[in-house]
Amino acid sequence: MRSDAIRINVRFRTTAPLSMQIRAGSDAQALRNGAKRLESKMKLLRRTPLTLAAAIVAGATTITVPALALSEGKAARHRHCRAVIVISHHHRFRACLLRGPRGFPGPRGPAGPRGLTGPRGPRGLTGPRGLTGPRGLTGPQGPAGTARAFAVVQPTSPTVATLIAGQTSNVTSVSEPAPGVYCLAPAAGINPAADTATVSPEVGYSTAGPGVIALNAKRSDCPTADFEVETFSALGSSTPASGFAFSILIA
Repeated sequence: MRSDAIRINVRFRTTAPLSMQIRAGSDAQALRNGAKRLESKMKLLRRTPLTLAAAIVAGATTITVPALALSEGKAARHRHCRAVIVISHHHRFRACLLRGPRGFPGPRGPAGPRGLTGPRGPRGLTGPRGLTGPRGLTGPQGPAGTARAFAVVQPTSPTVATLIAGQTSNVTSVSEPAPGVYCLAPAAGINPAADTATVSPEVGYSTAGPGVIALNAKRSDCPTADFEVETFSALGSSTPASGFAFSILIA
C-alpha cells in the first residue's frame, strides 16, 4: 500500500460529515484502531444515516464494489470508486463512501431590509359614476330670521291697495292716499323713524307690469308712524303712478 494519507468521510442526514484519516501503509493495529474510532463516532450519530458505501482511496487501480446499504434497506448498487481495506473486529472488508441524499433545508433566514419605493404609476382612468345614494334625513329647523316685518302690497285701484295675507307679517294695514303713494302701518314696537326697510318690484300682482319702487324715508305724504312707499312707471319719472305691486321688508 502507498504511504499517502487516506480520508474517510461519513455523512448523516441530520449531522455534519464525519471525517477521519488513515495513513495508507499503516500496520494492522493502526487500521483496527482507526476503524474502531470510526465505529464509535457512528454509534453516537445514529440519526438516519445516508447510504454508507464506499469512497476510500486504496491503490492506483479503480475497482467496482457493491455499496454497503446501511440506510433503510435500499438495494445495493455498483459504483466505481478507489477502495481501501478496513479491518474491524478481526474482519477485513473493502468499502467506499458514496455521496448521500441532499440534507434537509435549513431554517429561514431573517427578512432583509425594505427596498426603495418605486416610481409613482400613471393616473388610472375615471371610474363609472356611482348610484345615487338614499335621501338624507331632514335637518333641524333653523333659527328664526331677523326680519321684524314684511308684506306684499297689491294695488286694486288708483286709490285702494290690499295686503296679501299669506305673505304679510307685522304690517297691520296699507292705504293709497294718492295714485302710486302707499302708507303702511307697522305693528307695535316698530318705529319708521328708527327702523329701516327695503322694497322691491313684484310682477304677479301688478296690473301695469313691473314698475320702479322707492322708499320715501321722510314720509312726507303719510302719518309719521307709517312707512311710505312710492311707485313710478319708469326710471327718472318724478310723478308716482298706480298699478305696480311691491314687497317690503322691515329689519
